[in-house]
Amino acid sequence: MKNLMSKLLLVAFIAALISSCKKDEIRAIITPGGAAALSASTTTLVLDSSNGGTKTAITFSWPAVNYGVQIVPNYTLQIDSVNGNFAKPVNVNLGTGLTKSYTMADFNALVISLGIPPTTTGKIRARVKTDVNQINGTATSIPTTYSNVVDITVTPYSTKPKPLYPVPDSLYIVGDATAGGWNNPVPTPGQKFTKIDDNTFGIVVNLIGGKQYLLLPKNGDWAHKYAVPGTPDAMSGSFVPDANNNIPAPAASGIYTIIVDFLKGTYTLTAGNPYNVPSNLYIVGDATNGGWNNPVPVPSQQFNQTSNGEFNITIPLTGGKSYLFLPVNGSWDHKFGGNSKTGGALLYDNAVPGSNTPAPDASGTYKIYVNFFSKQYTVTQ
Repeated sequence: MKNLMSKLLLVAFIAALISSCKKDEIRAIITPGGAAALSASTTTLVLDSSNGGTKTAITFSWPAVNYGVQIVPNYTLQIDSVNGNFAKPVNVNLGTGLTKSYTMADFNALVISLGIPPTTTGKIRARVKTDVNQINGTATSIPTTYSNVVDITVTPYSTKPKPLYPVPDSLYIVGDATAGGWNNPVPTPGQKFTKIDDNTFGIVVNLIGGKQYLLLPKNGDWAHKYAVPGTPDAMSGSFVPDANNNIPAPAASGIYTIIVDFLKGTYTLTAGNPYNVPSNLYIVGDATNGGWNNPVPVPSQQFNQTSNGEFNITIPLTGGKSYLFLPVNGSWDHKFGGNSKTGGALLYDNAVPGSNTPAPDASGTYKIYVNFFSKQYTVTQ
């Protein structure tokens, strides 16, 4: 019995030794696979949106990495800006794939996401990361390798729709339908439109029924105007640069909101003031020097009006406190505010949080911008 046990132990030892030798042998023949040799179909690229951006823009390719045994590597294409230098790259997991193509539209979106503005030429870079993982996807002790880096000079295109007419920097209203009459330059800020977005302007104005007006890109200059051909509808229509006819005001005098859209080349009038654009704006709250006392001290807590619906103020704010915007100094009937320390959606009356608009955490001097047409406010230092 003793001899039998000895023989069994000897067999077990030999088996373990053989197994250990096999593992060492396998490890010995797994050699570093080197790095993938990345190439790109082009290194200078001007992207375009023709055919909806469906054309192939660029193709990345590389040969398989050879580890000397039957091992399946996992490839990840990494793309980053030159300045980013792969600190936080876009990672595209391709599994065992050895190529990656992008359409114009997809590559355009990627390039813009890396911080290169549309129509601006910049540089990005790409490389391939190679890993060997276990069947369950977890990492192994085989080291990660990286390919050579390919730099690409690229110019993305804008995805914004092209306006029907070039959008001016500013827009004004002039005419006997307005308080300023045909005097040019017109009184500002009351007759200066507020820019809502890249293509749209808005204004709330008292119009005299049955009269006329024009739109001017430059105050005090008659060289160019936006007018109408023929006899359009007073409440809506299409405008044309330097057309012959003035724009007719509605038959009834009153307050109207005018929206001018350069994307479509149209103007639209709405009776009343749906954007709640005030004539003045004030700030009140324990974040201000005046506290919650109402009326507030002026001019220190009165906003500057820069256009018909846009206001700004530079003011010291106490960190951790709160404030509100008031359209009428001394009245609590209406209020504006928000729920963010740095800006966001402009809220009105009961939509304003009960805790009021929070001031930034740190006390200091801040600039507050309020746009009643875009319904946004921003707070910067």
